[in-house]
Amino acid sequence: MKPYRRKLSAEDVETGSILIEKSWWKRFPPPLEEFGVRVSGQPFVTTIVAEDCDCIGEPHQHYHLEAGHFAHLLDFSRGATVVIEPSPGAYMIANG
Repeated sequence: MKPYRRKLSAEDVETGSILIEKSWWKRFPPPLEEFGVRVSGQPFVTTIVAEDCDCIGEPHQHYHLEAGHFAHLLDFSRGATVVIEPSPGAYMIANG
């Protein structure tokens, strides 16, 4: 799988999460399933949270990777790019 890249929005920074675009949902574990990530060489466990929304007038969901517990190890500011890459046993998360 190629890496997932996300330019952080103000909402990402405010919520301490990383929006996962719908076209990438199947490349991540399902919502609420814990999985491993590594940030700056440190292991963490996180989840994807599904948020119900009707921002386009129709009910749908947004998926967010919970990052608040390791965001301090990244440039987690609006406009910074985060790269998430699968690796044996964990997803690697870094700025890129």
